Amino acid sequence: MAKKILIMDDDPTIADLLTEALADEGYETHMTTQSLRFYDAVREHQPDLILLDLMMPYLDGRDELKLMTMGVDRQIPVIVVTAYLGAVNEEKEFREAGVVHIVYKPFDLDKLVELVKKTIGEPGGTNA
Repeated sequence: MAKKILIMDDDPTIADLLTEALADEGYETHMTTQSLRFYDAVREHQPDLILLDLMMPYLDGRDELKLMTMGVDRQIPVIVVTAYLGAVNEEKEFREAGVVHIVYKPFDLDKLVELVKKTIGEPGGTNA
């Protein structure tokens, strides 16, 4: 069974790009562009990894991380994909909330796919 990745980015172009690239690699991908639907998507899909934007309307990435720590039964690794350069100053707090990597936009798609593989292994379950 393929490993599942949830992509949360309010920019549909980026969300589609990530979804397609990771699906092409063999991962089961799910995405949402609406921050208010993120928590429900986590509960519904039970992903092995989350790619999370920080700057979004309504609930930003920090809010989403807080919701996850309060209501999700297991720790899910998170890769933050953001244009917010100040994230480096909040790295300690992000790490405590389950963030394993911070990737800044614009990003190299191939490098991001490799980072996903290093984080959760190959889509079918073997480690990279």
